Amino acid sequence: MTSPILVLFDIDGTLVRTLEAGIRSMNRAFADLHERGDALDTVAIAGRPDLGITMDAFRAIGVEPTPDRIEALRDGYFAHLRGELARTSGADFGVLPGVQAMLDALDARPDVTVGLLTGNFEGGAQIKLRHFEIWHRFTLGAFGDRHVLRRDLVPLAVARARELGIDADPARTVIIGDTPLDIDCAHAHGALALAVATGSYTPAELAEAGADAVVETLEACDTAGVWLERLLERRRVG
Repeated sequence: MTSPILVLFDIDGTLVRTLEAGIRSMNRAFADLHERGDALDTVAIAGRPDLGITMDAFRAIGVEPTPDRIEALRDGYFAHLRGELARTSGADFGVLPGVQAMLDALDARPDVTVGLLTGNFEGGAQIKLRHFEIWHRFTLGAFGDRHVLRRDLVPLAVARARELGIDADPARTVIIGDTPLDIDCAHAHGALALAVATGSYTPAELAEAGADAVVETLEACDTAGVWLERLLERRRVG
């Protein structure tokens, strides 16, 4: 019997665009707790788990990132994030092109399980995707609460799928994201990487990073699933 296909989505820049509501919210939490509203200003963000981002931000302001401080900062971040999302608007804010149609198409396939693989804290992922009314579209998730490296999230996602009785196999797993770190984490575990240029990286940069396929937006992925079959065929041929 053919093993199921696991399709895992990044959030920011892939599913939704929040116009940096998360960064503003985390900086405000640092301001509340440590009087430093600029804690993230020198920290690399794109594609990294929130735990690693938070730890680096603490070190950037000269504060030891103890578990208690991280937990307090995280809770403050969640409180600000809800308000930031409610206040933010604009043509570039919201669910990105092609996302809803792709989720509908994948949901119609009994051989596909759709999940999240994201650097967001789980609570932050829920807040963002509930705001845009798509949280319920995902069966499982691997989040940035316990790991500082994105690579560590792939085994976690596969393990969670297996806990649900899904015979997940990294070789039949597709990770969809908008950064080179999404591509790297997929290939580190034998998964496939579909890169979408709706974040801060160009198609050329994503191709150079080794993506198995690159699209300008997820609108380029047909709802008949040809894009998915072509990716899997590339794996079989390779």
